[in-house]
Order: sequence, then C-alpha cells, then structure tokens
Amino acid sequence: MLQNIAFGLLTSSVAVTGTARLIVDIAMYFGLFVIVAMALNFQYGNAGIPNMGCAVQVIAGGFTVSAITVRLLFTMVEGAGVELLPWAIDFDWVYNNPANVKLANEYIQTHSMFGWSMLLFSLAVSLIMGAIIGWVIALPAIRLRATYLMIVLITMADAAQIFGRNIPAISGGTLGMFIPNVFGWYPGDRTVLTAVITLLIGLISFFIFRTMLNSPYGRLMRAIRENEVTVGSVGKNVVGIRRNILMFASGVTALSGTLLAFYFSFVVEANYQRAFWTYWPWLMLILGGPGNNAGTFLGCALIVAMRRIIIVNKWVLESLFFFPIAYFESVLLGLLLIGVIMFRPNGLIPEKLLYIPGVNYTLMVQEEVEVDWTGSTTVKRGFSSGIQGIINVLGGKKDKEEKE
Repeated sequence: MLQNIAFGLLTSSVAVTGTARLIVDIAMYFGLFVIVAMALNFQYGNAGIPNMGCAVQVIAGGFTVSAITVRLLFTMVEGAGVELLPWAIDFDWVYNNPANVKLANEYIQTHSMFGWSMLLFSLAVSLIMGAIIGWVIALPAIRLRATYLMIVLITMADAAQIFGRNIPAISGGTLGMFIPNVFGWYPGDRTVLTAVITLLIGLISFFIFRTMLNSPYGRLMRAIRENEVTVGSVGKNVVGIRRNILMFASGVTALSGTLLAFYFSFVVEANYQRAFWTYWPWLMLILGGPGNNAGTFLGCALIVAMRRIIIVNKWVLESLFFFPIAYFESVLLGLLLIGVIMFRPNGLIPEKLLYIPGVNYTLMVQEEVEVDWTGSTTVKRGFSSGIQGIINVLGGKKDKEEKE
C-alpha cells in the first residue's frame, strides 16, 4: 500500500517536472525564434531583402560568447585572485575548459554584479558583431538580384560553421566548450531566468521593429520593396538603405545566438545549423504572414510548440512511420512550406494596408474638384459627380447629333 502511494507520488512528481521543463523549453525557443523571425520580417517582409543567411548572425552571437566573453571572464577572474589552469594555447583552451569554468562559476556565485556585467557585455558585443557581419555580407551581395543574394547568404552560413569546426580558439572546434554560468548567484533554476530574459528581449525587439516600421523610414523600406527603381529615381540611396537594414537586423539576430549559449552553457558549431536557424524562421514568417509582426508572433508560437511536442513524443511517433524519426523534422518542414505557399500564400494574418498617420484618406477620395467637361461650363463635382458628368455630357452630345 505504502509502496504504491510512494510510486504514485514519484510518478506524478516526474510528470510535473517534465511538464514544467517543456513549458520552459517552449518559452525559451519561442523567445529565440521571435527575435530571429521578426528581424527576418524586418528585412524581407518590409524591405524585400531575402536573407537566407540568418544562421550566420546567430553563429556570430554564439561565437562572441565562446571566443570573447569567456576570455574576458577568465582574465577578470584571475585578476580577482582565482587561480585557473593554463588556457592561453588552443590545447589548454579546450581541455582545461571544464575545470576553469567550474572555478569561474564558484566565483560568480558570490559576485552577482559580475555575472550581470558579463551578460550585458555579451549582448552588447554580439549586437556589434552581428552588425559587422551584416556589413561584411552586404559588401559583395547587396547589389545582387534576389536569387543570387540568397545563394551567397546560404553559402556564408555553411562557411561560418566550417570556421567554428576547424578553429578551436573560436568555440573549441568539434568538441565545443562550456560557458560559465553568469546566473550562478541565482538560487533557482537558471534556465527559467534565461527564458524570462529572452522573452523580455523579444518583446523589446517587437516594439522597436514596430516603431521603425510605422516611421517614415518604414514607409521608405516598403517603397523599396515594391519598386526600388522608382525610389532610386527620386534621389534615395537604395543600396545604402538596404545595407543599413541588413546591418541592423543582423545585429538583433545575433542576440539569439548569445542567449542560446547562456541557456545551454555550452557552445559548439553543430548547434547553429542552417536548417534550424534559417529555414524554420522562414517557415514561421511565411505561415504567420510577411510584413506583419503579429503574424510573425503567431507563426513562431505554432511552429515552436509543434516542434517541441514532436521532440518530446518522438518515441511514440516513431512507430507510426516507416522511416527513422530523425528524418521526420525535415519532411515536416518541406510539407509545411509547400502547403502554406499553396493554400495560404499571404499567411494566417495577411499584411494590412499602410496608412500614414495624419492623412485623411476619406477626404482625399471625396474631395471636390473643378471639372470643365464641355469647355464652356465650369462645374464643381466630386469623384462620383465627375463620372455622372461624363455620362451626362456624352448623352447630351448624342442628343444633339440626333437632332441635327
């Protein structure tokens, strides 16, 4: 009897823990993908820049933590009197990393401001590094047509992974490297705190993008998307504007790579695959509706929840298919992309018409104008009256011809 009660309590405890972990995981990935998808919507949905290299900016954020933040953190910890193992050369940097991270975590546990400062430093540097990556990408690619631009950005994403895989100083090569826990001072679950901060940054990004899109600069972006030749003909630097858009959005996208590194406390180039950080954000954008931030939110929520539930229940789903469950995600990605493009090309929430604040469109349509249809009489009519005037004039000419 007591054994059955104890077993039941243990089972329910594990179930609650698993459910809580699933919720935290969904919230974290939702925040990450919202940042990436909104930046993508800012580029493609509003400016017509098909950025197929989102993984490059995410990788830049993750490598910022592993290559810059960790070195600075180790230097400052040693300056505070903590004796670390050698980490100057590549061999020591990789193989002494776990022991040094453990010592750094013990220091952070009693120095909360140090942990916060390292987090803020990482976010700031990743923002700058992402913008620099966007500028580098823009140099050879921004003048290309959409098709060639996409090809160049896809190859750059693969090149970034190759660098991380073969240069241990960046992220430990194929072995990867551990990241100190900047929330070591927090007594609770650090992943919950990381998820909350990620959601907060995603919300701030949403308001920043919405403000920019409702500004005159946002209307200029949409004008470039619709007809860049016309925009260039009135003296606007189309290439420069597209470069600035790519730099700003790349900087924001890099924040997700930094937050992912602190969430896992580990960085390896395999975590930043092109399919995961480029194709899935594109699906979220297309599903929700390009040019619409609300649609981007909805698309992210649906796709993230679906993927997390599939991952949790993969052993159950494996019995339903004749192929390995590892391929199911790729098959699902392709089927959803085809289905959305065929049956819902404008997304679940189509883009709304652009209205300029302060402009009375009703008055513009109903405005009365002076129209001289006969050449001898001046009348004052609106749009509908003008049409009626044309009919009356043509009818009068016809009657006159019949009398003659």
